[in-house]
Amino acid sequence: MAGMIPSPNTLIKKDDDAGYIVGWKKKYAFDAGKFTDEVMTYGEAKKKAAKLNAQHDDKVFWPELLAANPHL
Repeated sequence: MAGMIPSPNTLIKKDDDAGYIVGWKKKYAFDAGKFTDEVMTYGEAKKKAAKLNAQHDDKVFWPELLAANPHL
C-alpha cells in the first residue's frame, strides 16, 4: 500500500534482548511491584519469573521491559 511505513513487530522478543526486569502483582489484592535492582535479558527475566511463579501461589510474575515505563 502506498504511504504505509513498515514498522517492527514489537511483540516478538528474543532471549538476548536486554533491559528487562521482573514485575509482579498479587492475584487477589491490589498490590503490585517490580524488581528494579537487577536488569537482565529477556531470557533471564523469563526464567526468573517462571521460578518465582512456581514458588509463590499468591502472586504472578512476568518479564517487563524497563524502558517501557519511564517513571521508574
